[in-house]
Amino acid sequence: MQKQESKISVNFISLGCPKNLVDSEVMMGVLDKDDFEIRTPDDKTDVAVINTCSFVDDSKQESIDTILEIAEKKKNGELGMIVVAGCLAQRYVNELPELLPEVDLFVGTGEYPKLAGLIRHKLAGDQKVAYVEKPEYVPTHLTPRIQSTPKYTKYLKISEGCSHKCSFCIIPHMRGTLNSREPGDIVEEIKMGIAQGVKEFNMVAQDLNEYGRDLSERSSLFKLLNDTAELEGDFWLRMMYMYPLQFPDKLVKLIAEHPHIANYVDIPLQHVTDHMLKKMNRGSSARYMYRLLENLKKHVPDIVLRTTFISGHPGETDEDHKALVQFLKDIEFDRVGVFAFSNEDGTASDLMNEQVPEELRRERKNELMQIQQEISLRKNKARVGQTYKVLLEGPSQETDLLLQGRYYGQAPEIDGVVLINDGSAPIGEFCKVQITEAMEYDLVGKIV
Repeated sequence: MQKQESKISVNFISLGCPKNLVDSEVMMGVLDKDDFEIRTPDDKTDVAVINTCSFVDDSKQESIDTILEIAEKKKNGELGMIVVAGCLAQRYVNELPELLPEVDLFVGTGEYPKLAGLIRHKLAGDQKVAYVEKPEYVPTHLTPRIQSTPKYTKYLKISEGCSHKCSFCIIPHMRGTLNSREPGDIVEEIKMGIAQGVKEFNMVAQDLNEYGRDLSERSSLFKLLNDTAELEGDFWLRMMYMYPLQFPDKLVKLIAEHPHIANYVDIPLQHVTDHMLKKMNRGSSARYMYRLLENLKKHVPDIVLRTTFISGHPGETDEDHKALVQFLKDIEFDRVGVFAFSNEDGTASDLMNEQVPEELRRERKNELMQIQQEISLRKNKARVGQTYKVLLEGPSQETDLLLQGRYYGQAPEIDGVVLINDGSAPIGEFCKVQITEAMEYDLVGKIV
């Protein structure tokens, strides 16, 4: 009798944004279908796959540190082979093989379907180190995928790449231009998720509002969302990464009326003055952004608004910064993230004159975050006494004495949670929670 060969064991470490996490889930699915054994990062394995991020300096450093940490395991005999995938590999394919000789294989953002074959070839002695081509791959609802999030919440990537030309951003180089999935394919994935018990679909892309503009039968986010309005079931569609461009009034109205869309909009604005928006090549004006935000608040009164800003971009003056401070106070966003500008090689911003000193970038960032913290606390306190539909996640990450969940205004990982100190309900289901206390980011309540 012929001896059966053991499966190649592999673990995954996924860094960066939820879009990267979807890629990791797809890679795990591809390997699982090809008879690999997927293990946890703590297990001894034949192969470790690190899906990297390379958006800003901090994310690059995290990726490098993780690679070096895993390389120690390889050195100690706990691991046979290291694969570096994702944005770092795509961006620095010419430099990394020499800088990181500990890595056996570099795989770009468009090579995920070939991963099983590439690993097998490498283990068989293939000398080629890097497989990085033009990123054109987009999965479908039929693509194998192992969901790493709890079964009740899922990231739904509707397109890949980006056709915007923001001066500070390297993403089009790492991810290619816009490549949208067919709308029917996305709806089928939602239907499959509903049947499997998914209660929350977090829709992600480089820019949701750009969706469909590259398809032969021109589609749009409005049409896609409109096609989901008749789907049966009790679930949320949460929209993340909606650039302010191409945000028509009919889309605002649809958000207000759609039975499944969570009243939550993540809209990265980056700045507010016309001077800085032009420097960043954002394609919108301050007047337009004010109008859009007022329109959202008017038609969706209970909307939760999240945004991100870049502080200290080249050319940002004291007046620009003061205008951004005032903008925060005027709009009172529910959630805000601020990045100190990071010089990224290969971008237009990196070559600009009037670079803001790094210390001043961080000072301005900290001032903005301090202001937002006060706004966030005040807005959360206004929720005390109100009752919300909450998706129950289970025991709190802080203590087993509390449960935790999230209401529609809290996206997973990036926002706060609702801590529950009274009552119980099934995990992964919706329940009603009355808010009794408020903190800067988290709420406290009881199940009613």
